[in-house]
Amino acid sequence: MGTNSNSVNSAIDEVELKPLLMERAEQLHQRVRRRIPVRLQSTISPDDILQEVWIAAFRGVGSLRNTGPDSVDRWLSKIVQRRLLDAIRDARRIKRGGQDRFEQAGPRQTTSYVDLFTRVAGNQRTPSSEVATREAVHAVQIALGTLPPDYREAITLHHLDGCSCQELAEVMQKSHPAVHSLLYRGLRMLRQHLGTAGRFFSDDA
Repeated sequence: MGTNSNSVNSAIDEVELKPLLMERAEQLHQRVRRRIPVRLQSTISPDDILQEVWIAAFRGVGSLRNTGPDSVDRWLSKIVQRRLLDAIRDARRIKRGGQDRFEQAGPRQTTSYVDLFTRVAGNQRTPSSEVATREAVHAVQIALGTLPPDYREAITLHHLDGCSCQELAEVMQKSHPAVHSLLYRGLRMLRQHLGTAGRFFSDDA
């Protein structure tokens, strides 16, 4: 896939990056899923890998240039490869040490992302097909990648991993009012980012 910009060697900003990621999300998800070793497939989730990819992509967007039709794909492939290797290396090291935190926490479930999507994007139709569900998951993951770290951590721990506000305050070493503020503002930021996500949804959803 190529970029939508006609200006070769031009910079690509965060606003332009979001639809480019959505266009490639399912293809990258399938690529990651195929590359996870069989014995680690129960402990490494493609969704978790992609979440790290989106975060890295938004952090590093300043280095992305439109140098040709495949510049975005080449750039993303490098990020995917690094994040996948890191996850596999960590999983193997933890298994050897007898402390499999991947299995303890478990990969995040698709339903958690869909629940978060429907919570913050109330004006969007609820995904009703497998394709629409995957698109909702990708939209949430990409939107999370744009949030400042504290907001992303609070939303992820509370809404995706099921931590209570008390646990969140302890883990993040913040007061209860600060935690509630992070969650409230984080959801508002997500709602803004997902405001135009409906255009990516399939007609059969």
